[in-house]
Amino acid sequence: MSELSDSSGPVSGLYEQLMTLRLEAQLKALAERGWHAIDDVVGPKSSPRVLAQHVADTVRRILEGLPAAEHVHAANHILESMNTIEGAREWVELVAEGPRQLLAIARQEAQGVYRIRPATPLAEAALLTNAPEDPSLGFELRAELATADRVDLLCAFVKWHGLRVIEQSLEAAHARGIPIRVITTTYIGATERQALDRLVRQFNAEVKVNYELRSTRLHAKAWLFRRDSGYDTAYVGSSNLSKAALLDGLEWNVRLSSVATPDVIRKFETTFDSYWNDLAFESYDPDRDAERLSEALQVAGQGKRAGTDQRITLSGLEVRLYPHQRDMLERLQVEREVHDRHRNLLVAATGTGKTVMAALD
Repeated sequence: MSELSDSSGPVSGLYEQLMTLRLEAQLKALAERGWHAIDDVVGPKSSPRVLAQHVADTVRRILEGLPAAEHVHAANHILESMNTIEGAREWVELVAEGPRQLLAIARQEAQGVYRIRPATPLAEAALLTNAPEDPSLGFELRAELATADRVDLLCAFVKWHGLRVIEQSLEAAHARGIPIRVITTTYIGATERQALDRLVRQFNAEVKVNYELRSTRLHAKAWLFRRDSGYDTAYVGSSNLSKAALLDGLEWNVRLSSVATPDVIRKFETTFDSYWNDLAFESYDPDRDAERLSEALQVAGQGKRAGTDQRITLSGLEVRLYPHQRDMLERLQVEREVHDRHRNLLVAATGTGKTVMAALD
């Protein structure tokens, strides 16, 4: 608001700005004009991050105002001044001339293995929109796969032609023994079984599928690329594994980085692992589960195609057993057929489906 201050001072609204002596003086002047500022103490867990960000922003502005030839000298001068702080010496590392960046380490016999790099620097976050001036998501994924040490993919559906876009990079990752985990669904029957079969058989990927038909539990589309060097990257957005989404569709994807957004990367990893261990997502083996997956995809696809036959059930619902429920039924069967025990008590936690067991047993 123009009546609150001049263009160089604060305006009304929400903030999370570190209180400096200059800002304190500005707020005092505003208070004399009837404006009220609300502040609070930064918590001990957030304090290092908030203070470090202020110092980093200040150093950046100083360096931007200096000739390029003086950048390293100025940075080292600032770092050397930190040696006066008790316990700081072990953390202070002076910058070598250049400045230069280490881009890769490779065995001598593997020269060129890291020649391909993502267009977005590993330490930066970015928004990719598949616009002409942006690198396509498909290009970035190929480059990420070429340099990752572990790969996780979470998406609602996987398409054959989407897989073809990145198949050479997947083949190279498989040749290097890179573990690949994929979580997907039968949502609207869009996943193509041949794509999952190829992921498992040709690229040795571990695949888990949610067969739920009544509700769609997974809408997320995300990749996580872990690197032993610590420079992890991730993509979260609107792109499933389809050709259009990877190359020229109107898709938005945010690129994350363990350097720029470490907390988000850590939450990504933790949440993915929780899904991976969720019984609702079942391991897919083409030799064992192909028929079941094909049937589930066909049934899920009927809901979006007008004029096709619909599956009819008298109860109005279709029951599909979770792995732990199948185990319960198998144990009851063993008790009866093997041990000749016909009065069995099923004990299970709330919400695990005892009523369903009673109906199906």
